[in-house]
Amino acid sequence: MADLKVVQFDPAQGRKTEVVERLQELLAQAEAGEVVDLSFAAALVDGAVITGFTHTDDAHRRLSGVSRLLHRLHLIMDGDPNA
Repeated sequence: MADLKVVQFDPAQGRKTEVVERLQELLAQAEAGEVVDLSFAAALVDGAVITGFTHTDDAHRRLSGVSRLLHRLHLIMDGDPNA
């Protein structure tokens, strides 16, 4: 009987790499003092969603940023390649 090697294909590997790279960029910006307010939403492997945010003294700007993000997500879902 021949030895079988099981190889798993992870279709999300490219997205994982993109997430890690983006988080490293954000961390570098935060460490440099460029990012001072953070709101986030993230999808987990099991399909759950987590959200969070830091304290802010500029709630209006945060709300406009979240609104802008929602708008960009809508454009992507509508197939706009420029979103």
